[in-house]
Amino acid sequence: MILPPNIIPLLEQTLKSPLVPRGTPLEIWKSENHRSWIDIFTELGIVLFNSDLPADGLPRGYILVAYLFDWEAQCQFDGWHAFGNRSSTIDQIIKAYEEVGLKGEADALRRAHAAWERSNGDMDATSMAYGELRHEYSVDLDRLEFLVCYFIDNAEQLFYVTSET
Repeated sequence: MILPPNIIPLLEQTLKSPLVPRGTPLEIWKSENHRSWIDIFTELGIVLFNSDLPADGLPRGYILVAYLFDWEAQCQFDGWHAFGNRSSTIDQIIKAYEEVGLKGEADALRRAHAAWERSNGDMDATSMAYGELRHEYSVDLDRLEFLVCYFIDNAEQLFYVTSET
């Protein structure tokens, strides 16, 4: 198993972020610094989401990281305005939560997004709709830790391609 060659520049770009500790390996999921995992994956998600790298042929993990960690970063910085910022990808984001086993989060986001749309972006209505479907990972830090562990535990299947030799 090897890293896809077209992903290596994006991993290198991620490692240059001031939020990523020096010494983090190119295969970030192999980092032993568990205190930095959330920051590292968030940086990778933002880099991937903002890249022009076509998703076709990429291992699924990179696409999931792009949608999920970029979304989480959007929410951290812009709250529910993330729905406006990512309106063209919200369906893929919700599906990504389902794919990694966070159906409760997917359902809560689906409900919050509907409230956002109905209320023309009312933050209180959106928060209320999201809160009506409280689930085990409603708290940001719990959800981010789940996501990081999911990607680390499944790295072999999610981030590599078969060697062509």
